[in-house]
Amino acid sequence: MEWKKIIIPILFVFGGISCKRENIVFSREPFVEFVSASPNRVSEGGNIEITIRYRDGDGDLGGRSDNAPDLFLIDLRDSTLFPTGYDGILRYNMPRFYEGPEQSIQGTITLTVSGVVRLNPALSAEELRFEIYVRDRRDQESNRVRTTPVYIVP
Repeated sequence: MEWKKIIIPILFVFGGISCKRENIVFSREPFVEFVSASPNRVSEGGNIEITIRYRDGDGDLGGRSDNAPDLFLIDLRDSTLFPTGYDGILRYNMPRFYEGPEQSIQGTITLTVSGVVRLNPALSAEELRFEIYVRDRRDQESNRVRTTPVYIVP
């Protein structure tokens, strides 16, 4: 009978520990992961859809109050071929994904790059890749990821 007085409270303690749910918490710095770029072959002047996953530990991604861009695509082609006025960086403004007390958020973003062009018309298919990163409302920069190649054809 004495052993029941010891064993039963111990079982309740272990049962309480094993049932405790932990909230998923990400780093306060945003994190991005490349998902896809399609199509992988596009006619000059066509569009490319790029999808990335994001996660942010404090939920302050998108909707900057200063309206500054917060999603960046860096064109990785030879910058000496860039036309005048093009610095090789496409800038986007993300919508505010979450409003409220700090909370971890995650999801996907699909964006369209419109009117892609070849920089070297001598090539029958020009390879285009982007490096992608985001900034949150505290101006913390995410990691950088690269897309798979997309080939621009005439």
